[in-house]
Amino acid sequence: MLSLVIVILSLSALAYFAARPAFRAAKNRKPEVDATPRSATSVPEPTTLEGALSGQLMRGEISRSHYRSVMQRLASRDDQEHPFVVPEAGDSGIAE
Repeated sequence: MLSLVIVILSLSALAYFAARPAFRAAKNRKPEVDATPRSATSVPEPTTLEGALSGQLMRGEISRSHYRSVMQRLASRDDQEHPFVVPEAGDSGIAE
């Protein structure tokens, strides 16, 4: 049992001293900074209504309850236009 503990401690010490220079180099390295300022126009505009609504919610332009009610109306409209049909048992749903 003692030999197992000695082996584990030796391997841990060896790993520590082997990785130590890499940790020091990473610690002393300065992060690369992008000098170009970010503007509000660099963010792509949302292409869907859901994306526009979530952006408005994040910016605080609409409340959570308003967001939920609009999303509920969108979901019900989508359900009417594209109903989800569950195939019968044994039916793969692929037209032959």
